[in-house]
Amino acid sequence: MYRAFILCSCLLINSSANATIYKWVDHKGVINYGQTKPQRQAITPDKIILKVQKRGDTKEASESIVDSANKIAESNAKRKAEKHKKALATQKERQLQKRCITSKKNLANLNYGGNRLHKDSKGNYSRLTPTDKEQRRKELRAFIKENCR
Repeated sequence: MYRAFILCSCLLINSSANATIYKWVDHKGVINYGQTKPQRQAITPDKIILKVQKRGDTKEASESIVDSANKIAESNAKRKAEKHKKALATQKERQLQKRCITSKKNLANLNYGGNRLHKDSKGNYSRLTPTDKEQRRKELRAFIKENCR
């Protein structure tokens, strides 16, 4: 793609370097400009020659285009990485909020009293002993104090 752009740029520069513009006044008195002579023989056009300043070497121009493309690609990559980092942080914050809500509910259930059945991580149900309940309360309070608002 860059090669095609460079080729088109070179052709455009070369074609415009030799461009001739004609100026004439038509029968209504309107000044006209064009790249071709007017068709009517009665009108005599003035020839205007464009002075085109040649820029540096086309190799330098192509290198500068490649450099700018590389800079754009780098800035896009940085923005994408920052966006991904923010998305991960947001996702972690949401997970932490869910864990806080669950921990608060579990603590409320433990404090409610009675001898309820509790489901473990494997899906088995069991009753907690008073020491297990107290240990669980300490763990939940510590988590809530450390991670929840």
